[in-house]
Amino acid sequence: MEMVVTDKRSARASLWIGELACRAGTSADTVRYYERLGLVRAPHRSPSGYRLYSEQELGRLQFILRARRLGLSLDEIHGLLGLAEEGDCRPLRGQVVTLLRRKMDECDARLAELTAFRASLEERYRLARAHEDQPTCHCAAFPASCACLPISIEELTTPHSASTRLARKARRT
Repeated sequence: MEMVVTDKRSARASLWIGELACRAGTSADTVRYYERLGLVRAPHRSPSGYRLYSEQELGRLQFILRARRLGLSLDEIHGLLGLAEEGDCRPLRGQVVTLLRRKMDECDARLAELTAFRASLEERYRLARAHEDQPTCHCAAFPASCACLPISIEELTTPHSASTRLARKARRT
């Protein structure tokens, strides 16, 4: 709901947090979170304490959401907001180019890691299929010689093996 609030400074159109969030395509909780982080400026308050945002803050919020859609971190966005506030678009655009290049490089590295992890899984799958019909190895006792999982105990202790590192990363995501 849009409302007009008159304060001693000026008469201006203000947006309640729900309308701001709706128009930006996000939630009021997200707006509050960004406000706590300092990405969205603290709003004016109505006499009854409601947050009241300007159209400029709507634009700022949309800027933040667009940057998030590009995969930028909140810290990176904070830096972009500082550049945007200076009013000269050239440094802002240069920083966007730098950040997007870095994101593309990170994607390339992750793709390479995932490709290696998939190749490792493919080999493990082949080994698992090959041992599918093997006699029982008494898994209930969890012997080190158990062949039910196609990965050896030695591979667990190998520091920073690619497949171990990737498996950990995959579990975290």
